[in-house]
Amino acid sequence: MAFVTRIPGIVKPTVLARGVVGEFCFTQDVVSVSLRPPWRARLADPGRAVESALASVPGANVLTHVEVRTRVEQYLLFQRICSIVVGNAGRVE
Repeated sequence: MAFVTRIPGIVKPTVLARGVVGEFCFTQDVVSVSLRPPWRARLADPGRAVESALASVPGANVLTHVEVRTRVEQYLLFQRICSIVVGNAGRVE
């Protein structure tokens, strides 16, 4: 994260779009996942999901009121892991 605060009013972005969704997914086969030690696990990447959300709104460079989720879809021989962000896209000059 490049900027996080719990104090309101420090930065006041111009809201360009509300409820913008960004998603980044990747797949892994179950065999390699089961053989890999847990400390070497590949995790969902919310940073790429944020990039996806910002890219969907021309001129946006910040997301506010962001919710981050991870979705894991398990199939017979592979799994798909997605990072999903939802927020308001805006612009800070």
